[in-house]
Amino acid sequence: MIPYGQPKTNPTGKKVIFDHISSVENNPLFQVNPDFPGGLQWFNVAEPLGYDKQLRGKIVVLDFFTYCCINCVHVLPTLARIEASHRGTGGVVVIGVHSAKFQNEKLSENIRNAVGRNGISHPVVNDAGIELWDRLGVQCWPTMVVLGPRKGSLLHYVVGEAYLEELVHFVDGAVQYYGKELSLDPIGVTKLEPPAGCLRYPGKVCVDLSGAVLHVADTGNNRVVTVDRGTGAICHVYGSGLAGKTDGRSSEAQFNAPQGIAQFRSTLYVADTENHLLRKIDISAGTISTIAGTGRQGNDLEGGKQGCTQEMSSPWDIVMGTAPGSDHPNLLYVAMAGTHQLWVHFLEDSMWLKGSRHVAGTSLRFCGSGEEANRNNSYPAKAAFAQPSGLSATSDGILYVADSESSTIRAVSLTNGSVKDMVGGAIDPLNLFAFGDVDGKGRECRLQHPLGVAWCEKRRIVYIADSYNHKIKTLDPAAKVCSSLAGTGHPGLQDGPFEVAQFSEPGGLCVDAGGHFLYVADTNNHAIRVLDLTLKTVSQLIVTVPQGPVGGVARRKRAKHHTSSPVLVPKHGSATLMVKFQLPPSCHLTEEVPSTWQLVLKGSPSVSCAPGQPYQGSVVEDIGASVAVTTNFTAEQESSVVVEACIYYC
Repeated sequence: MIPYGQPKTNPTGKKVIFDHISSVENNPLFQVNPDFPGGLQWFNVAEPLGYDKQLRGKIVVLDFFTYCCINCVHVLPTLARIEASHRGTGGVVVIGVHSAKFQNEKLSENIRNAVGRNGISHPVVNDAGIELWDRLGVQCWPTMVVLGPRKGSLLHYVVGEAYLEELVHFVDGAVQYYGKELSLDPIGVTKLEPPAGCLRYPGKVCVDLSGAVLHVADTGNNRVVTVDRGTGAICHVYGSGLAGKTDGRSSEAQFNAPQGIAQFRSTLYVADTENHLLRKIDISAGTISTIAGTGRQGNDLEGGKQGCTQEMSSPWDIVMGTAPGSDHPNLLYVAMAGTHQLWVHFLEDSMWLKGSRHVAGTSLRFCGSGEEANRNNSYPAKAAFAQPSGLSATSDGILYVADSESSTIRAVSLTNGSVKDMVGGAIDPLNLFAFGDVDGKGRECRLQHPLGVAWCEKRRIVYIADSYNHKIKTLDPAAKVCSSLAGTGHPGLQDGPFEVAQFSEPGGLCVDAGGHFLYVADTNNHAIRVLDLTLKTVSQLIVTVPQGPVGGVARRKRAKHHTSSPVLVPKHGSATLMVKFQLPPSCHLTEEVPSTWQLVLKGSPSVSCAPGQPYQGSVVEDIGASVAVTTNFTAEQESSVVVEACIYYC
């Protein structure tokens, strides 16, 4: 995976872009066969796309990606900007070409889940045989290739993340260059159905210090939920459910695909991954605040700044830690997946390694050079990770790391920062393709993109979420031996004895204080699974929104999803859509669980909301027993529009 690449040209000025396109349009060296191979699986479209039909007269941006890759995830907001910028013209089409790294990523159902998990709205094709990759000479992820509307013209390509703004400018210039030659016909984008149930792609889970409840990163719903450990009933919801980075009350604040959760006393700390932030939930006050990060992806490899002045890059997991000389936890260790490093954030003034001292609110690099590699070293700055995604600390000063892209489990000394291998990987630190599903010792072991680890103090073993093998495994760190514990190795949702149970890309796990139960965020199953470590069985904790008051807290009742009657808007027409929902007698909106609505387009994606009018929002009106939403919009093409809403009331 390439975070920063060197493109062949730098065509950002309008004249430069025009001259560049003119030269390559007539150069046989830049004429390619862009047709998609037949028989491939497509997502977000009703039928396969081709240049003889839907793509004729379109500027096409091909995004060659593999869904495991954090650099590929970083590209998605830029692609969304390009789509939004040219939604009205219809002359630009973004297509994701999935070219898998891992064997597990070649399966279409897993790609479908990745499309839903990452909120990808443009068409995606599963090029499992990397035919188009080879034909266009692609060599690494991510690579963006721009093709012209005259079939066969390769206009430009960008490798890595460093030149994404250039990609935006180039596409804008190409639209001006071709002008009326571009086709405005819609390509028929469809929408994946959201999963049923309360959770959506949960990424991480932790047991509350009281032992009574679980805190779950409900990643796909952009929130954190607290769930009764015995009944599965949701006790608290933190976050409105809408993607954003607003601080405030739990019902109003926002997250964007949160992952890791750590607890200290009555505070939860959250790795707000796609906001590139560290957040704090005050459980007692019911408020959410930001403690670190600018809210924009950065590439700082050293750190040292304070609070919201320190840029971060996709923090994926966090764990509490204790600084030298302290008698209580006072810092956070952070798996900074975007820069392939481990960082530390100081919650109070603290001593640090080599006698240094840092003030509260400071974030800095702990170990990892920033190179994406599987490099172990006694000097923390010379070690290297490859997208670290899971952390778990022991009481005697060891931090275990699930290093996903190297498919290894690593051990870091919290005394001096030295990094050692445990299991998985290859001798060559640059070989990130040593993966598989083999139990064994040290490098004999093979894992496939593990995302989670959990240390069990009682049993003195590490539990591993071997995500792409759909298994839970154990690591005996003393012997450096890894063994399969539960899961067949095939994706599925099956309870029962360990040997027959099935998971689907589990992303995180935690063990209770007594070492009796292991809780798993079974990501693609949208479920929390429970492993009884004594009986050796797997069951599902059914997460529900209960009814009735309990302990002074209003239980939530979830209404069915409401969908308005469709409104047909003619081409270039405008409309105001007003929807009113009637609540049952004596009921009102529930503050703790925000109700939300979104504008859904049936058929054409070419609708623009009026200034100040959003595509989605919170239902906040509460007039008597009814609630209402209103939005204004204009359609560039004839469109059928509805409002979908989910209303919580009690």
